[in-house]
Amino acid sequence: MLRELQTNALKTTDAMYKADAAMVTGTAVVKNRVDKTADIPIAKTVNDFYFVMKERIPTGLNCAKGDMSDYDDDFTKIVAGEPVKLIIPQVGEKYATDQYSKTGLSVGDALMITNGKFVKADVASTIIYGGEYNDVGHTLGIVEITGIAKTNS
Repeated sequence: MLRELQTNALKTTDAMYKADAAMVTGTAVVKNRVDKTADIPIAKTVNDFYFVMKERIPTGLNCAKGDMSDYDDDFTKIVAGEPVKLIIPQVGEKYATDQYSKTGLSVGDALMITNGKFVKADVASTIIYGGEYNDVGHTLGIVEITGIAKTNS
């Protein structure tokens, strides 16, 4: 899941890539510009990453529903080869995602990306942990993008 808490509404979103593997919205990905795929980074990443999103299109019986949860699989699960939208985070923006590991995290810690999830960084990073966000009973981690890299002590 991905929530945009504080963002620039006038920026563009890249919708020319497909998911390289199964993933969920809110996963941190990198572009494979040769294959035109959004890939889950295996190695530590703190730069040139994107949040992956998908179009909210109900399928099957969900088409008959008037209202659906934002957490429904039709809106969150992405299969390999499915077109995705890539949101590039900018300085000053804040997001909330369930794709993080709370292990050892404190508010203000630097984050890095490993296997598509935000974890406590062991390198300098401009991605900062902002605490937890309660999204109607779902716990999300706040990710803030700053202009100055910091390291964890």
